[in-house]
Amino acid sequence: MSTASPSTTSTFLLSEWIRRAIDEVDLSALANSSVASNHPSQWPANVRNSMALCSEEYLISALRVARCLADQISEAEDNVAGRENNSDSDDEAPSLLPAPGINWADKVQVHLTSDGAANLNNDVNSKLLFSIEKADFLPDDMSYKGQSEDGMRRIYSLGLVFYEIFSGGERPVETEQPKGGGEESYADDTEAISQELSQETSEHNVDPLPPFDDGDGDSFDVANIFDDDDVIEDEYNLCNDILGDDFFNAENPRKRQTQSCHYKVYDVSVEPLKAKFLPGPLCDLVANMIDCADGNPSGDDSYHKMSEVRDDLQLMLDKPAIYLYDQDMGRAELQFGDRMFGRNAELSTIKDAYRRSASDGSEFVIISAASGYGKSLLAHEFGKHVLAGGGIFLSGKFDQLQQGKPFSALAFALDVYCGILLQGSGPSSKVAEIASKLRSSLGNEAYHLTKLIPNLASILKGPEILAINLNEDRGNAQKRLQYLLCQLLQAISSTFSAPVTLFLDDLQWADQASMEAVLQLLINLGPSSQDYKCFFFLGCCREGELDEGHPLWKLLCNADTLSIEFTNIKLDMMDEQTINTMVSETLCLSPRITRSLSSIINHKTNGSPLFVSRLMISLGKEGLLRPSLSRRRWEWDKDKIECREMPDDVAMFLKKSIRELPEA
Repeated sequence: MSTASPSTTSTFLLSEWIRRAIDEVDLSALANSSVASNHPSQWPANVRNSMALCSEEYLISALRVARCLADQISEAEDNVAGRENNSDSDDEAPSLLPAPGINWADKVQVHLTSDGAANLNNDVNSKLLFSIEKADFLPDDMSYKGQSEDGMRRIYSLGLVFYEIFSGGERPVETEQPKGGGEESYADDTEAISQELSQETSEHNVDPLPPFDDGDGDSFDVANIFDDDDVIEDEYNLCNDILGDDFFNAENPRKRQTQSCHYKVYDVSVEPLKAKFLPGPLCDLVANMIDCADGNPSGDDSYHKMSEVRDDLQLMLDKPAIYLYDQDMGRAELQFGDRMFGRNAELSTIKDAYRRSASDGSEFVIISAASGYGKSLLAHEFGKHVLAGGGIFLSGKFDQLQQGKPFSALAFALDVYCGILLQGSGPSSKVAEIASKLRSSLGNEAYHLTKLIPNLASILKGPEILAINLNEDRGNAQKRLQYLLCQLLQAISSTFSAPVTLFLDDLQWADQASMEAVLQLLINLGPSSQDYKCFFFLGCCREGELDEGHPLWKLLCNADTLSIEFTNIKLDMMDEQTINTMVSETLCLSPRITRSLSSIINHKTNGSPLFVSRLMISLGKEGLLRPSLSRRRWEWDKDKIECREMPDDVAMFLKKSIRELPEA
C-alpha cells in the first residue's frame, strides 16, 4: 500500500511500486509481432510478467531505484570510514545504515517526481510510475550504528533486494521461512548466538548480565533480547563496550563475524532470474553481490565495496547497449571502430579554438604525437561536432609517396566533398548555385580546378578541361591554383551559409604549395572577407619529424608574423584508467572486472591506443582472449598474457602482425 493519502500519493513501498510498475508496462507493440498474435491482456500472467520485466521501461526504472539504494548506502559507508579514520573528530553523530539482514526489501520506499505523482492522481497515462525521483530506506530502519567491516554483508543484503526488484517482487526461495517452522528456526539461530556469547564472557571472567526488573515486578533475561529484531544489531556493540576492543580479536575472526551478523545466510541462486530471460549482465551483478554472503568475496568477480555496485549500475544506465544487454557471443569479435577514449580535454581545446574562429577571426590547431597515439581519431571526433552544428568538414591525407605532387591532400578533400554533393546529400539547387558562382567569379578559369578535382567537372558541366602547364612558370601556376581553391571554398561556404573546416592528416609529408594554400585560405577567408562565415584549419603531424625547413614550420612562422592564432596540442600516452575504459567497453564488461587485464596491457603497450587495439586482436587470434558461450562474455588467460613477449614499439609489432598473416 502507499505510504501517503490518495490525494498526495508520491511515495510507495517497494513491493507496491514493483506490482504497479509491471502492470503499467505497455506491451501492445508486441501484439502484432511474431512474439504473440493476441492482445497482452489475454496472455498468461507469467508470460506477461516476464515480458514486462524485460521491457526497457521497467528495466531502466528498476535500475534507477537500485542505483539510488546503492548510492545511499555507499555515502553512509564513506561517512563511517571517515569517522573511524579520524578518531579526533568531535562529530559523534552516527551514519544511518540498515543492519545487515534478509528483509531489506520491506524497508525500501520509492519516490516519484512531482509530475508523476500529479498525473497518478489525475489518472493520466504518462508512464508516471517510471518517473523515479529517488528510492531510499524508511527512516525508522536507518538507525544501525554501522561498522565498516559489515560492508560485505550489506552488499549481500542489497543483492537480495535487487533480486526482488528485477524478479518482479519474488523473493529467493532459499530465504522463504518454512511454514510452521520459521520462528523456531530463527529462535534456534539467536539462541546459538546467545550461548556462544555466554561462553565467551565466561572465558573472560565476566559475570553474565542479571535479570532486568522494570519496577513493576516483571523481569526478563538478557537472552530474551534476541526476540527483538531492533536490538539484535547492538549485540556486538554491547559486548565490545563491556569486554573491550580486544574481545573480538584477530586471533578469532570467525567469532567477530558471527556476533556482527544476526541473520541467517542463504546460498541464493540467480537461475530463476535467468529463466525470466533477464539480461545476463544484470543476473551476474546480483550473483556477484550474493557471493558476499559470508562477509568475504567468494568469486573472482565479487564486489568488495558498495561503491563498485553503484558504479556498475550507473554504467548500465548510461550505456545499456554495452553494459546491460546481452552480447551475441556466437558472432563475437573484437571491434574498436572509431570510439575515442581519454582525449576529452584535448577535444574541448579544439572546440574552443573553433568557436573563437567564428567570432574573432581565422585560427588553426595542430595536433602532434607519436605514431599510434590517436591523432586522427581525435580530429574525426571533432569533425562529428562540426557536422552536428551544421558546419562543413573537409578531410584529406598526405601520402609519403606523393610528396612531390602539389595540393594532393587538399584536392582529395574537395573532390570527396564534391562527390557527396553530386550523390544528392544536398539540394540540387545548391549544386547549381556553386557552379553559377564559380563561373561568375572565375569564368573559364574555374575549369582549371577540374584537373585537380575531377568531380567538380560534373558540377560545372562546361567545356573541356583547360589544363595548366605546371612545368612552365610553375610558381605562377601554383599561385593561380591557390587563388582558385580559395574561390571554390568561399563559394561553398557562402552557398550553404556554413563555416568550413579543413582537416589535413600526416602533415609531416606535406608539400610547400599545400601549406602556402592553407595560409592563403586563412588570410583570404578571414573576417575581412565579404562573405566571411568562418574558416578553421586542423592538422595532424607526427612528432619529431619537423625541422626549420619543413613547409609546416614555415606556415607556423608566417602565421605568427601575420598574427593568426594557432594552438599546438601534444598527445601523451593514455593512462591505465583510460586503457581500462577502452578494454571494458570493447569487451562489454564492467571496468572492475577488466582492471587486472588492463593493467597487463598497459604495461606491455606503454599507453599507445593503436598498440592496445592491435595487441587485443592478436591475443584474440592466439586464443588467449576468447568469447565464452557458456558464460556469455569474454574471458582470458591472465598468466599466459602476462608471460607473452612484446616488441618494443608499434612499428615492430605491426611488422610482426603482417608476417603472421596467412598467404593468399
